[in-house]
Amino acid sequence: MDLYFLRHGKAEPVFSDDSELTTTGIESIRNIARAIKALNIQFDQILCSDLQRAQETAAIIQEVLEIQIEIGSCTPLTPPGDCDDLLQLLKDTHRSSVLMVGHEPMISRTISRLISGDEQSFITIKKGSLAKVFIAEYTRHVRGSLEWLLTPNALMKILESKTSY
Repeated sequence: MDLYFLRHGKAEPVFSDDSELTTTGIESIRNIARAIKALNIQFDQILCSDLQRAQETAAIIQEVLEIQIEIGSCTPLTPPGDCDDLLQLLKDTHRSSVLMVGHEPMISRTISRLISGDEQSFITIKKGSLAKVFIAEYTRHVRGSLEWLLTPNALMKILESKTSY
């Protein structure tokens, strides 16, 4: 299974459960979605935090990629989040490519747990960053390998290189 983790875009400066994306955040996520499309990354499931800024981010991805699947609400991605619940949910899904849209520190903790077995991480996920973790098999403990982590700037360079010819 390919797991993709996307942190929501830039939101209003005063964070609350209903903070919305800013105009800059919306445009940035649109460009990130275009980069994902240029890389031909496809998802057969989208899971999203219950918070507004993450839901808006997931909806933009769905719109730009023209994905005809429903965005699933995922409480374990909602702060404070729960890695055990999220990993159990992933064990129960029989998908090959899942996008999870959420928040820090839950995303970095989950990636760290998948690749090292420990939630303490030195990984930092900036707003709009996209990471890919490959899960080869599910055993008693879900383990994976970090294939890449792309910042919004790296995604923009990819988009520019794919559209410049």
